[in-house]
Amino acid sequence: MIDVGFGVSAVTTAELAAAFPTHEVLGLEQDAARVAAASLEFPSLALLAGGLEGAQRQALVLRIANVGRGLSRDGVAALYEQVLPWLVDGGVCLEGSTDVEGHVSTFWVLRRRGPSLQREALVLHTDGARGFSPWLFRDVLPRELRRDVREGTPIFSLLTDWEAAWQATRSAEPLASLRASVAALATTRADVDARFLEQGFCRWSC
Repeated sequence: MIDVGFGVSAVTTAELAAAFPTHEVLGLEQDAARVAAASLEFPSLALLAGGLEGAQRQALVLRIANVGRGLSRDGVAALYEQVLPWLVDGGVCLEGSTDVEGHVSTFWVLRRRGPSLQREALVLHTDGARGFSPWLFRDVLPRELRRDVREGTPIFSLLTDWEAAWQATRSAEPLASLRASVAALATTRADVDARFLEQGFCRWSC
């Protein structure tokens, strides 16, 4: 597993390593100073300065955060072409965005099928630190969805239906509100997967 561009701190790489203790996890970051600091903070992690070419191997899972956010549609397509060779066939690329502190995030689930990446779902996650509302995810949606949140679009329909479910089930505890609203939403929408609620995830098969 490879965490591409872990940023200021290698917290996400450490989380991957903790979540998959039997797998080798590698963190990559272009900024050598950040790698040096992260190596002191997380001495047990495998961290390297550079891009995917430094990994020198294919991965079962690639995580890429806050890279595609500032790219054009063509730039995102080029990014997918760049990461494709570094995934084993059947492997998954998690490509998406987070808020500055990493409390709220959305990621495409992209699976390699032969010579292409196929989108399977969008995963939305929060740890509850910023409270909870379905519209909290709007600012961290993938680029093409973020500009497409308007009446008549699938993402607008999802967030609108989710808000209605949230209003009907909400409580004072953010993660309890998340779990209750997604569970309710999944009873009326077959494209919403509530199996990962305990970890704060909602999976949308869009």
